[in-house]
Amino acid sequence: MTDRPGPDGQAPEGAGRQAGAGAEPADQAGPAAPGSSLPSPAGPGMLQHARQLSAGIYGTIVTAAILASAGTQLPTTELAVSVLVTLTVYWIAEEYADLLGGQIAGARPPGWRQIRAALAVSWTMVSASYLPLVVLLAATWAGASATDAASTALAAAAVELVVYALAAGRAAALRARPRFVVAASAALLGLAMIALKVFVLTRLPRLH
Repeated sequence: MTDRPGPDGQAPEGAGRQAGAGAEPADQAGPAAPGSSLPSPAGPGMLQHARQLSAGIYGTIVTAAILASAGTQLPTTELAVSVLVTLTVYWIAEEYADLLGGQIAGARPPGWRQIRAALAVSWTMVSASYLPLVVLLAATWAGASATDAASTALAAAAVELVVYALAAGRAAALRARPRFVVAASAALLGLAMIALKVFVLTRLPRLH
């Protein structure tokens, strides 16, 4: 075919187009350019990193809660064991619930590789307690009382919670102000745990 005008002097429909070329709709124009403001979907690596951070935050909160509530009642060794056992039970229970929900949604049981990968990703729920427990044992070996050692470990857990919050904000590519808000909220949560510890130390003995 040629692009010469038709009898009425009008160019035929489709003139000026190359063979096989068609007008592509705006919503089907392919992925956005690198400078586009459209969000890009998170890949598997980012999803795993997000789950590790959330598990670490959860484990730190549970660790701080145990240190705040039981730090005045248990010796150092028993307190450390209680933290590890509690987090291990929570870790297994949460992964069992997630895998069971995935089995219901997928209509088939998960394989051993899937189970092992899921457990490995969420292990930060337990490993988040390592730093506070090391501080707990170090303070005890340095001569601190069980209560003072638990308080020091609780402060370490509060700092760790802020670090996890900052890491989560950085992973989400938040700007400076939202990242500060996230870190401040984690700091307030840590202070709330310390306040709970102070309440247990000062108020509960008066109630008996």
